[in-house]
Amino acid sequence: TISSAFFLSSIPAILHQLRIIWKRKRLRKEQTLNEEATQSISLNQVFSSYCAVYSFFLFGLVLDSPDPFLMYPRAAVGILLYVVVLEIYSERRSRAAMGAFAVCSLSLVVPVVLLTTGTRASPQAQSISNALICITTMLMDQGALSQWLLLKRSGKRGAVSLPMHLALYGKDFTGMMFGFQIGTSAWSIILMHASNLIMRAPIIYSYVRSAK
Repeated sequence: TISSAFFLSSIPAILHQLRIIWKRKRLRKEQTLNEEATQSISLNQVFSSYCAVYSFFLFGLVLDSPDPFLMYPRAAVGILLYVVVLEIYSERRSRAAMGAFAVCSLSLVVPVVLLTTGTRASPQAQSISNALICITTMLMDQGALSQWLLLKRSGKRGAVSLPMHLALYGKDFTGMMFGFQIGTSAWSIILMHASNLIMRAPIIYSYVRSAK
């Protein structure tokens, strides 16, 4: 599907973000960079993005007939976001970074158990998944706000990757269209992606206006 294709296009975009971080880490070791390797990247925003992808992956798992095109692209994007969280934690070593990394690590257990046991969801479990997506939507909104404020206050792009945010913007648009195709049962998916579109636009705008 087009939605899955855009999720797959998010993979090289997030890899671009990681390459920026790794390049800046090398520059720090060479003492040619005086900023953090993860400068201007909001832990809040990356963590909430991981939660969004994770909840979408769980949504696919709890369907009566799991759709691999719905699940596995999200799994790949989630793993890459997990690595970004790891990079932030390894550099900053703050309590917030440690907590985010711990939550992300523990969350990996749930889909592994569901996949290995072949668990299929009841209607109640699907309702729980919808609730999780709604909670994640609120997390994503405040995470995007955090990233926008960080860019606006610092006035520096730092390690923030524009291609990643553009790819995620396209992913949210196609994800919203995918939700409309499913119908009213996917109201939580539509809500999440529509909200992400609104909240991510200021981040892209602030990036363009910020200094390198």
